[in-house]
Amino acid sequence: MTAPLSLQSAHLINSALTFGYVLPLYFTKYTRLSFSRSTENENDQSPSKGASERLRDDPAVIKARMLSVFVSTMASLCLMHRVIVAGQSQEFDRGWATTTAHLGFYVRGRDLPACLVTPVLFLGPLYARYLSRNLPFMARWTFNKQVTDIFNWIFIRNYIVGPISEEVVWRSCLIVAYRLAGASNTLMVFFTPLSFGSAHLHHIWETYNVHRRSYHQALRRAILLTLFQFTYTTLFGFHSAFLFIRTKSLLPSVSAHIFCNIMGVPQLQAELRMYPHHRRQIAFAYVAGIVLYIYGMFSWT
Repeated sequence: MTAPLSLQSAHLINSALTFGYVLPLYFTKYTRLSFSRSTENENDQSPSKGASERLRDDPAVIKARMLSVFVSTMASLCLMHRVIVAGQSQEFDRGWATTTAHLGFYVRGRDLPACLVTPVLFLGPLYARYLSRNLPFMARWTFNKQVTDIFNWIFIRNYIVGPISEEVVWRSCLIVAYRLAGASNTLMVFFTPLSFGSAHLHHIWETYNVHRRSYHQALRRAILLTLFQFTYTTLFGFHSAFLFIRTKSLLPSVSAHIFCNIMGVPQLQAELRMYPHHRRQIAFAYVAGIVLYIYGMFSWT
């Protein structure tokens, strides 16, 4: 049976959606970042913000970029709708129902166990947070602060708009495009996340400019941090793509993205130094998390 989409067309959609998500962030003065050209003490490890600067965590910049991302995501959905229903004699509403089904826009009880796969991988870091009494409703966790953070623009960007929009574009849209092209699961799991990781490479410009006034080797620092982010986001992309392909639902991928953004990068060495009397327990929790993760990836999805 002939695939409804060629592999070359899937590659073109991949490029269009990736550039369509990132490039608009630089189209207007409202979404672009601006940096001061002044120089400061190179030994200053905490560069302060200049009066004329617009940084990524400024509320005005966040809101403008979220609007840009919303438009880009909706454009990606419209493109995939046209691709999915092309050649089908369906009414528009029914066509959108077909599109949402392809893109995994539903919540099913059978998909909920897949949402636990990512948390079990972080069993080690979660145990370290337990030791620090920093889990919800423990001594160092304050309800008022958490509620305040929910109404913070950084929180909305990092834990709502960012994860949902990125998973819609790089999981729902791109994986479905390659699926329509007859691509193998291996290609979809290990190739599509490369564009997801590449979409974070533009942060090198921001990192360089933020630290240029304070670090003599700002470019080197920017390259290393950006390469690390590319590697981490690509690895996460492998994980998220696997979840989406196994479940055909976007829910596990979005929940995994939000959870990873909350937890950050595991800090095993720092945790071992911080709790020397619990080194074995921490190491065991990390190993147990990896074992349960491998089991869950095939048994819970």
